[in-house]
Amino acid sequence: MEDLWGLNKSTMQQDRIGTETKPVCYLCGKHGKIFYRNLVDYLFGTPGKWAFKKCSDSDCGLIWLDPRPTLGEIGKAYQNYYTHGQANNAQQTRPARIVRAILHTMSIILLGLRVERRRYKCMYLDQIPAGRLLEVGCGNGKRLARMQALGWGVMGQEIDPVASEYVRKVRGIDVHVGPLETMDIPEKYDVMIMSHVIEHVHDPVALLMTCNHFLKENGLLVLLTPNAASYGHRKFGATWRGLEPPRHLHLFTCETLIQVSQKAGFNQHRCWTTPVSADGIGQRSLLSAETNKDRRQLITTRDVLRGFWFQLAASLVFLTDKNSGEECVLMATK
Repeated sequence: MEDLWGLNKSTMQQDRIGTETKPVCYLCGKHGKIFYRNLVDYLFGTPGKWAFKKCSDSDCGLIWLDPRPTLGEIGKAYQNYYTHGQANNAQQTRPARIVRAILHTMSIILLGLRVERRRYKCMYLDQIPAGRLLEVGCGNGKRLARMQALGWGVMGQEIDPVASEYVRKVRGIDVHVGPLETMDIPEKYDVMIMSHVIEHVHDPVALLMTCNHFLKENGLLVLLTPNAASYGHRKFGATWRGLEPPRHLHLFTCETLIQVSQKAGFNQHRCWTTPVSADGIGQRSLLSAETNKDRRQLITTRDVLRGFWFQLAASLVFLTDKNSGEECVLMATK
C-alpha cells in the first residue's frame, strides 16, 4: 500500500504545473481584479484550478490568467492537446454529425456567411498577391496546406514537435521546430499569419516584435484571437469556450490588440471582429466533467443545436454591435 501511495504521489507531483503570479496588467501596469476563479480545464484535462483577472483601468480592460504556468512548465498543459491527434479531440455522435452538416449549410445560406467564411479560411488574404508566407504556430498544417494551394510559398513554425512532424510527413511542408526567435531566415516574408496563438504566449509584444523583424518593408501581419468583448463571452461567462485555462494566458479586445501591435512597432493597424465561427463557440461552451469522457469531448445533437441557435443569435447581435464577434482580426503593416 505504501508503494502504491508513493507511486500515486509521485505521479501527482509530475502532473502538477509550476506557476507564477502576475498581479498587474501586462499592458498598462495597473492592478487586476479577480474576474473568474476556480476554473478547470474540461477541454484537455490539465490538472489544477485557475483564475482570471481583469485590468482595473476601464480604458484598458485586458484579461489575464493569474497565477499562470511558467514558461518551463506550460508544456504540461498541451500533453493532450488536439494537435497531438491531428484533429480536434471532440468526438461527435453519428446523429450529431448528420445534424451538424445540415445545420451548418443552413446557417451559411440563411445568414449569408459564404463570402465571409471563404475570406476567414484564407486569413483575409484573398485580395493580397501571393508571396512568401510564414505561419506562426502552424499546428497540424491544415491552414498552411490551404494557403499553399492558393499559390503562396509557405513555411511553418511550431514549438510542438509532434504536430510539426505531422506537417512535414503528411503535408510535405517545412516547419521550424522551436520558438519563433530561434529561426534563421535567409529572406524576409511578405506575410506572417497566426490563428489563435497570441493568447497562448507569455510575452505578446515580444512575439509581435519578432514578427515585425521577420517581415519585409510594408509586410503584413494577420492574426486571429478570441474576442474578450464578444457576445458569447457575455452569454456564457465562465463557461465560454474562449477562456481555455490554463493555455490562454491573455484575452484581448480590438483595443488591446492594437496597443500590443503599436508597442511592437507596427505602423498601420486595422482590427475588427467576426461572428463567422460562433457555432463552434456555442457547441463547446457550457462544458462540464460529464461531457469529457477519457479526455475526449462527446458532442451530442443537443450541443450541435445549441451551436446552430447561437450562430443565429450571434449574427443578429453583430448587425447592431460590430464589436460582438467571437474573434478579433488584426491586420498590421510594418
